[in-house]
Amino acid sequence: MFLEDMLTYLQAQEAGIVQLREQIKKVLGETRPSTKLPFDASRIAWQNRENEKGKFQMSEDYSNPEHRALLKFLSECAGDRIVSDGWFLWVYPDGRTIGRKLRTWK
Repeated sequence: MFLEDMLTYLQAQEAGIVQLREQIKKVLGETRPSTKLPFDASRIAWQNRENEKGKFQMSEDYSNPEHRALLKFLSECAGDRIVSDGWFLWVYPDGRTIGRKLRTWK
């Protein structure tokens, strides 16, 4: 009985680890190919920032049509995040602010 319970416990742990690995790969962009943006994100006003996770940029340039196009593009992607041309891009919970981080930045 004890060994059967231990086996069930270990199988559940293994399933949880596999699921966690898949989630990490999604966040890091490893399970999704790099997406080419259909507009020029360099025309968005990006502000340099840094926090405990490192350097990143954010945009609150909502009046800019390129910002709105990127926001719409990200909202159409699963999870509101993509990797494009070496940039990891995401939408903040406010639904208006966009963040981006170069994959090589620490």
